[in-house]
Amino acid sequence: MKRLALGRGLDALIPSAESIADSDNRTDIYQIEIARIMPNPYQPRKNFAESKILELAESIRQKGMIQPLILRRSAEDYELIVGERRFRAAQTLGLEKVPAIIFEEISKQDMMELALIENIQRENLNPIEQAEAYRILIQEYGITQAEVADRVGKQRSSITNTLRLLALPDKIRQMVAAGELSEGAARVILAVPGDKEKVNLAEKTIKEGLSVRQLERIVYPQPKRTLAHRSQEMSAEMFAIEEALKRKLKTKAYISPGAKGGKIVIEYYDNDSLSRILDELKIFDAQQ
Repeated sequence: MKRLALGRGLDALIPSAESIADSDNRTDIYQIEIARIMPNPYQPRKNFAESKILELAESIRQKGMIQPLILRRSAEDYELIVGERRFRAAQTLGLEKVPAIIFEEISKQDMMELALIENIQRENLNPIEQAEAYRILIQEYGITQAEVADRVGKQRSSITNTLRLLALPDKIRQMVAAGELSEGAARVILAVPGDKEKVNLAEKTIKEGLSVRQLERIVYPQPKRTLAHRSQEMSAEMFAIEEALKRKLKTKAYISPGAKGGKIVIEYYDNDSLSRILDELKIFDAQQ
């Protein structure tokens, strides 16, 4: 049997539909009894929509299983590595055997990574499931955030922002997992002090259908200051610094002087623009 090469990615691991259309001609694809296959214990996805499984089952019933499952031998049986939805659909259909590629040597970490990468590439994980999978890879397997980002094809700041969701109260994490509250809204709510206050604002957001922008105005209220008022408080040097910030970050930025010190306010418009600004500021360069 073969040893898995993670560096080549899923495309090297999962054959294309064309390459296995005539599976009788492939010596590395086996027909395995479905009763001998155990689910992947490291599957990061916890919730599977029954309607989607039924749709996939109908497709398999009509056209057959286009892609094989990826399995690891476990004693006399097998553990699933990749293909949880296909596995469940096959069970729903009552199939006795399914096509599979079998690997002998694959670590628990590799199983976890592959299940995570497959789900993320196919957008099957909700943000909380993603965050928990990232946490396990980082804390239990010693992978850095930068390495996780490289493996799943995302920016480092995206991994950091998703991990922050784990700091939310359980009730809000459940809202995000259920799709009731967006990841962007949840990250804004993180700035609110106190778990009770966070939950109250999350419930208000859902009840009133608040957008992320509306939520930001609640969490980060900006004092109304006229241009004349600001010009009286700010020196020409401060105005020059403010303009330099805008040019550097390619977004709106404001300096608000106070009696002692002051504030710098930087606006962003979506997750992509936030990631770009964080990269520009090199926020994460010194971190692992």
